[in-house]
Order: sequence, then structure tokens, then C-alpha cells
Amino acid sequence: MLIPHNRRRFLTQSLLAGLSGAMAAATGCMPQETKRAQAAEDPDKEQFATIGMKTVIGNADPIPVSSVGLVWNLKGTGSSPQADGWRSTLENAMKKRKLTPKEILDDPKRTTSLVLVSAQVPPGARVGDRLDVDVSLPPASKTTSLKGGILDVCDLTNYELAGNARQQLTDSGIAVGKVPLTGAGTLLMGNRLAVAEGTLVAGTIVSASDPKPGSGIANSEDAPPEPELRVAKIWGGAVCHFDRPYYFLLNDNAPQPRLAMVVASRLNSVFHGTGDRAGKIAEAKVQGKPLVAVFVPPTYRLNHPRFLMVARQVPLVPVTANDPTRKKLEGELLSPESAIVAALKLEAYGSESEDALRVGLEEESPWVKFAASSSLCYLGKADPRAAQALGELAFKHPALRSHCLTALASQDDAPCTEQLVELMRKGDASLRYGAFSALRTADETHEAIRGRRMGSFHLHMVASDSESLVHLTTERRNEVVLFGKVWPVRGPFSIPLGNEFTVSMKDGDKAVTISRIVTKKAPVYKTSEEADADDNYDVVKVEKRPDLSMLITGVVELGGTYSDVIELIRRLTAADCLGCKVAIDTTPRGISIQQLAQIARIDPTVMKANKEVERVQHGGDALQSGIDLPSEAAAVKKQEEVPSLNRDPGRLFAPQNSGN
Repeated sequence: MLIPHNRRRFLTQSLLAGLSGAMAAATGCMPQETKRAQAAEDPDKEQFATIGMKTVIGNADPIPVSSVGLVWNLKGTGSSPQADGWRSTLENAMKKRKLTPKEILDDPKRTTSLVLVSAQVPPGARVGDRLDVDVSLPPASKTTSLKGGILDVCDLTNYELAGNARQQLTDSGIAVGKVPLTGAGTLLMGNRLAVAEGTLVAGTIVSASDPKPGSGIANSEDAPPEPELRVAKIWGGAVCHFDRPYYFLLNDNAPQPRLAMVVASRLNSVFHGTGDRAGKIAEAKVQGKPLVAVFVPPTYRLNHPRFLMVARQVPLVPVTANDPTRKKLEGELLSPESAIVAALKLEAYGSESEDALRVGLEEESPWVKFAASSSLCYLGKADPRAAQALGELAFKHPALRSHCLTALASQDDAPCTEQLVELMRKGDASLRYGAFSALRTADETHEAIRGRRMGSFHLHMVASDSESLVHLTTERRNEVVLFGKVWPVRGPFSIPLGNEFTVSMKDGDKAVTISRIVTKKAPVYKTSEEADADDNYDVVKVEKRPDLSMLITGVVELGGTYSDVIELIRRLTAADCLGCKVAIDTTPRGISIQQLAQIARIDPTVMKANKEVERVQHGGDALQSGIDLPSEAAAVKKQEEVPSLNRDPGRLFAPQNSGN
């Protein structure tokens, strides 16, 4: 999160964090130009050349975007910003919208605050994609809390040094004058790349220890200290306003314009029919230094790394049905130690490999079934047998779970969605919530996951015929998912939520009382009884049946936020007053497809891989598991390095830019 000490440093940090991509939009999304890796080519193997042998991938770094914004709806915790560059920038933006800056920014009731807003546009983003937003306060701000605030509409832009912009234009073959129009150190504001707005989530996570389990009481004395409320998030709070393709950059020793057109043609041919309405994902750019602009097909929208791997395996010359290379891969597909790599290469041949992949579904080996069924899904074929295989593998093998769920989520057809619905009913919390998240991503209107909007978050009650489970998220999305039918709450307890709410149930009560203290003064902690006796306070109360779903509804009815609901569940759990399990952020973790390919060579039963993932889920990073990645994975260019394609294998859906 970006929390600058002054305006110049803030802009400079935004600039330096994104030198590799920040001018992508301002200069027509020109590629980042660094020293390119040269493909080691054997003249005798030119007939077997793949796109990966002739290209490297560019435009693959996130673009930082930022701005100054206005937060309103604060409960007396805001402040009037000081007269500096931040305020001037915000005032100019407000005047363009016909607002009155002084009246709003200097509100005597302290309901507004100037904030710093930032986000990142990931590679492969499309117009309309949702981006996560960070909101913070300048160090000199007197605002004490952003809780309950709402970010007003805010344009997010990129920045670049004039000298860097000039060099990028020159390297890209665009003619520039000999005499610069401005100094090399001048900071240039770029284009509006995204627009942010929405309700802030502040203070959801607290680091202090919970009250002692089983006490039944959570009063002001044992309550944890106030969480950090001067920073906030808006999950999916910004909308991307431009398309950002990957660039397949041609090696310097390759024939340039003609090869660019061949690469584009082959990609369009292989990935045609994967759900892209336009039927075209690649376009050759031959002016200047030739390159191929590539958009990720819809079936790969949740797994950009896999698309890049497969695309690099596409042969420049189509492979016939009887080609020895194809026959060799079809044989290797049926061997556990080589199935994953063989399936990826057959996937790169396109729909002509479907019959061979279906043969793999008949094998007993989990590795073969996994490889074949995954490739069939990404090829856009919702084969019922492939979907069933993925569902069974997700249930039995934690090592394959995240990959299976992502493959199922790539399709919104019945065979895949039915498997996800079934997986929400069984297994551990990781599997159940992973299946829910996958189904929501595939089809957010599916009747099995429909939820209610509760102010700043979503409440879902799903899988009513399964064991009760409460799942909370503190990242990516504001939502509470209740699995099962009832979520009983038992007393006695008295739980304060911040300075305004108290949720209590006395011994023998048949209902839970939710109280909110309303005051015209700055809020201080008081019990409901103390507030009743004070003429300066009003107490609003509701009674609800002792079921968590009803308590959540009651808190929201009295004006509570997502942070209040999270705190309520957290403290009910700590006081041992909630009669069901609670899980937090249990999205399945996994290890990369390259690592799985390595493990498969020595682990035919997948048992070693399962243990590896269990170790990762309890701490650590899968990338540091000690298993070397195949060299073919080192294909994405980042500055002077060539890192692994799968940079964060712990996520269920790699790109995480498909919106909420």
C-alpha cells in the first residue's frame, strides 16, 4: 500500500514502481523494451519450431495507477486537508465536476477527508475488468478513521519521467525530435486508465489476541485495541478503462514482419472456438519493430499463466494427424510421469487433439486423468466425463484441487457447474469454499449461490443440505458465506463492536439483543446501560433469533458495516458461543503446473504432492518448496530477468482481474 510522505515522493514511487509498464497506455501500449533473450535454435529442427522458440513475452508487468480522492460519509472522524499540492490537485478535479471544494473539504462536521488512492492494472486486462483499490491518508492528515467512508468517483492515472518516455518512443521505432521539449526529469501525467469509487473496508483485520475461548464475555476490558483504521481497501473498486494485451516480441534474429503475421495466424487458428466471440485473439503489428498483440481467450481468463505456456507451445507449422510428433505425444499422455507435459503440448495443437485427450479419461492414473480432463476444459469442451473426473480429483487430491476448480470454472456449462455445486456440500472448508468461489466466477447468477447485498458486502446461504460452516473473507471480496441450514448462537455473552454496537444474550434468553448507541458527540465507549442513563445518547435496539444469519441481518439493519460483522463472528467464535465451524480465507492453495509435472515423475499416486500442498497450506510458499521448475517455464520477460510464468501459485485464479 502506498503511503507517501509528500506529494513528490508519492508521484515518484508510483513512477518507479511501474517504469516497465507505465507508458503502455500513454504511448499506445508500446512494449517494454529490454534486452531480449535469443532462442537457441537448431537448423535441423526448424520444421518443429514453436512460437516460444521465436518470441518472448512482453507487457507482462502490472501498471501502477494512482490519484488523490475524496472520501465522504465519515462519522465525525474526517478532517480538513491542509493547503498543499494534494489539496490543489483534488480541488481542481472537484471543480471540473462542478462541485464546491471549500464547502465539502472544510465541512465542520468532519464527514470528509482527502485520501491517496492507488491500484494496479494487471497484464492482459480488458475494458471493464475490476481492480482492487488501496486507500490511505497523507502523513499530515488529521483524519482518525476511514471506517464507513465512501470514496467518491476518482480517475486513476499513470506517470512517467519525460526522459524515459522519450527513450521508449525511440526504442519502439517512433521518430522524435533531436531537441527535447521538456527536461528529462520532468514528471508527465499519463492517461486515465481506471476509475475508482465505492464503500471502504477499514479495520477488518485486528492483530491483537482474541478474548479467551469459553469465557462467554467480551467486554471493554478484554477487547482488543482498535484496528488500523487510517488505511482501507475497496475490493474490485476500480474499473479498467483500456485493453492491455500481452506482447509476443520476436527474437532479433527472426524474419520480422512475415513471422509476426504467421504467429498471429497460428494463435487465431489454434484458439478459435475457445469462447472468443470475435474469433480472433492475436493481431500482428508490423510498423516499427514487429510484434504480436495477444488477448487471453475467455476459457483461459482465470489462468493467464497456462495460456502463455500453451501459446508458446503452438507449432509454427500445423501438425498433421499422422505426424510422428503427435503420435509420440499421444503415447506420452498415457504415462503418469509425462502426462502433464504431453497434454499441454496437445492442447497447443487445438481442437484436433480432443479425441486423443478423451482416451486419457479412460486411464486409472490420477495424473493422466488430471492432464487430459484439464486440457479438454480449456479447449472449450464441457465434456461430462472430463468434468466428473475433475470433480473427483478435486475431492481426493489437495495437490490438484486448485487446478481442477479453476478448470471447472473456465466453463459455465452444466457439466462443470453441477460438479461445483456438488463439491460445495462435502469435504473440508478449503474445498467447499473453493468450489463456491469457482462457481461464482463461472456464473454469478447461478441459483445455487445467489446472495443478498448487505450494504458493503454480500451474504450467501448455500448448500442447505450440508454440514454448517461459516466462511469469511478478508481479501479479494467482501462476503460472508454460510454453508448449511442453521448457524446457532448460544449465550450468555456481551460483545461490543467498536464504539457504537453491543450484541448480548443473557442466560435463559430466547433472543439476542443488538444495540446501537447514537450520539451527537464524538463516540466514546459506553455500555447500553450507561448510554440509557445519559441524556446525550440514544440507544436503538432490535431483538433477533439466536442464529448467526439473523444477527448479521440485525447489525446491518442498525447501520453496521462489513467490519462490524467480521468482528461479531470473530468474537462469537473466541467466546465459544457459535455452534458451528468458522473458516477464514480458505481458498485452496496449490503448486504450479510445472512443479506438478516434476513431481509426477517420482510420485505416481500423487501422495507426495498432496503432502507438499498440505505443508504449503500451513505456512511457506510453494515457489520455495525446493522443486526446480522446467526451463520452459522461464518465458515471461520482467525487466532484465525471465521469471516463472506462475508468479503466485497460491491463488485459486491466477490473474484475479475478472471482477467480483
